[in-house]
Amino acid sequence: MQTTQGFLRKYMYVIGFFCVYHISLFAQTFELQDFVKAIDKHAISLIDNKAQFESMLAERKSSIAWEYPTIEASGNTAKDTNKSGVEWDMSIVAKPKLWWVNALLKQSLQAKGEQYQKTHNLLRNLNFINAKRIYLTYVATKEKYRYYLKREENFLKLLHIAKKRLEGGSISRKDYVSFEVAYLDSTLASVAVRNELLELQKNLFMFMGLDKQHYAHISTNKDNTNMLYAIEKELHSIENIENDDSDTKHNEIIIKGLEFQFIDMQQSLLDQKIQSSLYTEILDSQTKEYKSLAQYEGQNLWGNLEIGIGVNHSLSSYNPSLQTTIPLPVTRKQSHLKAKYMALESGTLAKTNITKKQIAIKAKAYLQELALQRKYIDIAKQNTQAKQHLAELNRLGYEAQQVTLFEYITQENAFVDSQIALVNSQIKYIDIVALLEETLGESFTKID
Repeated sequence: MQTTQGFLRKYMYVIGFFCVYHISLFAQTFELQDFVKAIDKHAISLIDNKAQFESMLAERKSSIAWEYPTIEASGNTAKDTNKSGVEWDMSIVAKPKLWWVNALLKQSLQAKGEQYQKTHNLLRNLNFINAKRIYLTYVATKEKYRYYLKREENFLKLLHIAKKRLEGGSISRKDYVSFEVAYLDSTLASVAVRNELLELQKNLFMFMGLDKQHYAHISTNKDNTNMLYAIEKELHSIENIENDDSDTKHNEIIIKGLEFQFIDMQQSLLDQKIQSSLYTEILDSQTKEYKSLAQYEGQNLWGNLEIGIGVNHSLSSYNPSLQTTIPLPVTRKQSHLKAKYMALESGTLAKTNITKKQIAIKAKAYLQELALQRKYIDIAKQNTQAKQHLAELNRLGYEAQQVTLFEYITQENAFVDSQIALVNSQIKYIDIVALLEETLGESFTKID
């Protein structure tokens, strides 16, 4: 029995070492600022926002600029009592932009610039928040995957014990099949978590634009008949990694300064962040823009004003000429255009007030959820410690031959399940933090 015990413990240590070693070996480390720069560089939303702003900026500058001047000319024949000849007129006509009207367009352009900058900051924050959530979830899922491999290993041990008992006639074929199904279920669970890892890694690579990066090679236990063969196979895999000079060495990513941590925020700080939220600041900039455009339309009554100067030739004399075209604002055209922007201004003000309330409601709810989830994590840690202690007691009982190997492994599996539950609770905490950050429009991790 002691030989079997030593063999199993050796197997446990080797598999555990392999899981940690094989997943985290040859990690590529990034500084936080390099991580942020990579996200900014490959963010389609930032590129699109910049292109839209530059397009709008060019259009507004075109509206502010004067129209091309025109040359107007006309001619005809003339005749008096003494002689006949050609009479002609030639003028240069301009459509001036009134300076007090253009000033309002420039104000709206300035408000649009503020809106662009705040939108840029918001999109940048949201991209980082999402990338951070994916990275932290990926790190936690790697830990969870190791626990699932451990769980799979425990069910494999139980299956071997059941097989020996079946051969000895102490359990029925039905009981053995139940152990086999449990092992296969644990293997399926490991594969499912492995797929989660690959999906998270794919999303992380997309955020950072790592098209040359290799996906981490993560293996599961495949042999359930010869445990010694499984150990030799895992050791051989580790040896291959140590001697590997290929590009697959750097298939893991570590972001320095980015790790799981609890959020402590007082209500006063939360209220301050709500009042200075980028969402409401963007709406404030829109309000300024609409206000300036409403004033512009209200004063742009002579948009078609034309002034021309030229020369008139009549038979033998040249005379200067002056012409002008003055629109008569007797219709309500400009009033309707002004009302258009006033309605947008009023709607944006109402939207700002509602947005502030919605942000406050959601932020306070998420803050309470974080407090409850932190309490849940604390209890889950206590539960894990208790089950670890119980598993250790069962191990000592097994070494003293007071507890069967079956009971020992079953309790060890309960300990692993508690570790998985703890990691899941941490992942949920990460998700809630991301939701709170998205609601506020900024990350608790400083990126500037």
